[in-house]
Amino acid sequence: MKPLDLDTIQRNIKSIRDLKPLAQGGQKIVFRASHDDYGEVVIKVILEPNERIQREIDIAISSDIPNTAHLYEWGKFDHDGHSILFIIEEYIEGVNLRDEMKAKGRLPTKQVLALIDTLLNTAVALEKEKLVHRDIKPENIMVCPDGSFKLLDFGIARHLAKSSLTPTGAHFGPHTAGYAAPEQFRNLKKEIDIRTDLFAIGVVAYEALAGRHPFSEGSRDHLDTLRRTETMIPDTLKIEGDIENQLVNFIALLMSKYPSRRPPSALHARQWFDSTRGAINSSTGD
Repeated sequence: MKPLDLDTIQRNIKSIRDLKPLAQGGQKIVFRASHDDYGEVVIKVILEPNERIQREIDIAISSDIPNTAHLYEWGKFDHDGHSILFIIEEYIEGVNLRDEMKAKGRLPTKQVLALIDTLLNTAVALEKEKLVHRDIKPENIMVCPDGSFKLLDFGIARHLAKSSLTPTGAHFGPHTAGYAAPEQFRNLKKEIDIRTDLFAIGVVAYEALAGRHPFSEGSRDHLDTLRRTETMIPDTLKIEGDIENQLVNFIALLMSKYPSRRPPSALHARQWFDSTRGAINSSTGD
């Protein structure tokens, strides 16, 4: 296939201008652009569309998940005999959580409480739609200028009411090492549900509060990180203001190795967190 240049993309996607490349990986190119109707947008151009991409679109269109980017429209055009798929999404202003943590190190407790609050609200909505995000990690969380958070990238999300796209016999399921729960990377499909996302929320919260990752710190490689995730009990957090260690214990509960030991639902986790955060001394200034 001939290279896909900016002129070709602008000619085939109506009402966009000022196309600027943001990222490229695999068969996907991401641009920032201005749209006549939607304002600032993100354009995702997929060179080789597949069923997983189509499911990501279906999820965005059919679901009303809070704290996520809005999908405005999608379509296809032909290029050099190939079908090219494009997605137009809301542009989220801000920095991703990974960059925020690199800049600040350990994040303030108040900010992490707001982060957990956002992710649990999103998890409650995901559970209602029978969805599991499966890729909650700092790179997929945007920190907006007003202090709010947005969860991005449903590229490997699982719809529990639809057949799995991962072969049952595969040794590993789609995952990001260090954030995926054991049942996810072990491809134990019957055990994957919203509790899998609760595990990732716990890891992100731990990392943000501690300034280091609970499993990948000191890990030799990808497989060693998976082994640590499955067997290692992270060091106990010390959080200023968490006088009775309720937040510490809640995060440890989310990161339980077995789904049965985590909160039974996102709503239960949400309620547990609401009672927990009331015990945090917010006057510490942290």
